[in-house]
Amino acid sequence: MSHHSAILFCGGGSLGHITPSLAVWEELKKIDPGLSVVFLCADRSDERAILESSGIPFRTIHAGKFPRGFSIRLLTFPALFICSIIESAIALRSIKPSVIFSKGGYVSVPVCLAAYLFRIPIVLHASDSVPNISDRLIGRIARTICTGFPTDTFPSALRKKAIQTGNPVRSMIASGLRAAGQRITGFSGKRPVLMIIGGSQGSLALNEAVDLQFDRLVALADIIHLTGTGKELQRTHARYWARPSVIEELPHLYALADLVVTRAGAGTLSELSLLGKAAIVVPLTGVAHDHQLKNAEIPAAAGAIDLLKEERLAVLTEHVQSLLTNHDRRRMTGDTLRKIFPFDAARRIAGILLDVL
Repeated sequence: MSHHSAILFCGGGSLGHITPSLAVWEELKKIDPGLSVVFLCADRSDERAILESSGIPFRTIHAGKFPRGFSIRLLTFPALFICSIIESAIALRSIKPSVIFSKGGYVSVPVCLAAYLFRIPIVLHASDSVPNISDRLIGRIARTICTGFPTDTFPSALRKKAIQTGNPVRSMIASGLRAAGQRITGFSGKRPVLMIIGGSQGSLALNEAVDLQFDRLVALADIIHLTGTGKELQRTHARYWARPSVIEELPHLYALADLVVTRAGAGTLSELSLLGKAAIVVPLTGVAHDHQLKNAEIPAAAGAIDLLKEERLAVLTEHVQSLLTNHDRRRMTGDTLRKIFPFDAARRIAGILLDVL
């Protein structure tokens, strides 16, 4: 394979677009160490930090989310969008990629439109069970669409070029050590450990439920809580360890957790599936075609998770207690979840990209 071939990764607007791309990048490097890969992402501090720490070369572009409802931003959006296509075209001219891997998100749209004009083939990865607006747009001009979930929820025009690969998960996720988790949190390991994750942005509803049921929850378990930046609780307790977000520590925290309470983001569900963790899943509703609810309904129908609707968060403690006291049920749901998602998604997608190359 030519070592001048370059693959351009694009995506961003949340870490949920960046971390799966890093998993694909790791696989590509294993197959062809000489391959040149560049990442084009939004100019956000959290995205820069994770890309810098992983050592992948990247460039940033200015791209805006499509404004919902009428506002000043709606009037300025067309001009900004045209600027972001021009900026993308300049980046493509200098990087000269042979193929684009789009992880979706609003940053991908101008990049993929510019790539389409230059006739550069696009491989899209759509992680959720229901494609969002950017996935639908890019899907029309993409050569191949890799999906995290079964493709039957996709419009028929997109389904023809869709392949269910699963969602890529970084290999480091499976490398966690329970002892390292204990060292990070200071927990003894003698009590059950409950981990609460609000997704890459954090979840106010989950945080509020934890705050309201705090005393009952810490009586049941030691708690790891990833709150989201700016959403921390004013709580200190020997059995409560909270951070806005983590990167390096995540695998060790997962290794320590007996039960996970989470939103239904495709990335987190895929990580929990790889690890075979028991989970209580609380989908975020009323956003983007209710994709989180659909994400959760698929494993829930197979008995692989405990699905708890947001309006029933008042009974979170009861759900936690019922699972923590039933070791067999925890093991069974974790094992079932492990079978739901393809576990070698990153390798499959890397193979598809190299085929296009």
